Amino acid sequence: MNNNQSGLLARLVPTAASARLWKATMALFLAVGLLGAANTFWSVGADLYARRSWPQADGELTSLSEESSAGVDRASRRTRYWVQYVVHFAVSPGHCRTGVTAGNEGGSIVCVGTGRTRSTHSTFTAGRWMREGFPQRSVHVLYDPEGPGIKIAGESVWLRYPWDSIGLLAGWLVAFGGGLVVVIRRLRVLEASPQFPRTVESR
Repeated sequence: MNNNQSGLLARLVPTAASARLWKATMALFLAVGLLGAANTFWSVGADLYARRSWPQADGELTSLSEESSAGVDRASRRTRYWVQYVVHFAVSPGHCRTGVTAGNEGGSIVCVGTGRTRSTHSTFTAGRWMREGFPQRSVHVLYDPEGPGIKIAGESVWLRYPWDSIGLLAGWLVAFGGGLVVVIRRLRVLEASPQFPRTVESR
């Protein structure tokens, strides 16, 4: 650590008491980031598990549309956009869990499912996903045998996972994890200083 950095740290954390306060603050924000990371990793893990375990059927993309949170999510200050798609796929009778069918085909039920990409703050990006993210109408559909969920096999990971949130969480963890390490080291230096007050037990 150079002199400028050392001087700045000494001004920000001049005493052991302030170091303990900074330590508690950094630990709190780091815990919040870890909770967010755990939730994100759970979502990614659930997607990967579904793609390995859900049954697969041949299907066809019948609809693509750009959707947004405008007028729906009033808690968010910024509008988010995503691509919503509708697929038709044939399954044996009794295996369609989406709640919507479109007739019969060779003894199979034509099941209708709806899915969506991740969201973005950019309508331009969502439009590009519509143009480039779904180059073929014929797709392989993964469907949840216990519920209405569907996924497109081989869908780009760029469209599946919340990379903006992942990047934000990574920066958050690095910033507050590194800050916590620095503050702990500063606290040890202050406590080892000859000026640090020590309590002497009376006998």
